Amino acid sequence: YMSVFDFTKIQIKNVTLQKIAYYQARVDGFEKKYGMRFEEFRQRVINPSDAVLSKFGIIEKEDDDNDWEDALDFIQIYSRALQRVIP
Repeated sequence: YMSVFDFTKIQIKNVTLQKIAYYQARVDGFEKKYGMRFEEFRQRVINPSDAVLSKFGIIEKEDDDNDWEDALDFIQIYSRALQRVIP
């Protein structure tokens, strides 16, 4: 490393990329579980007779909805932070 600043910048970049990968894996898990993207899930979850979603419990869907949305938000937050670290 050329300087402590370079070392720190690389470490911040690596940690941020790990965070993005973690939250992307969460999103991928929800998409696989429900067989759809978040936007479609949000539209369909309000229909209690939805054939795909009716096999999941109400609390499970609510928890997953919150966690899924949070994961998507964190991906955006960390992606913006990464752009500041790596212009």
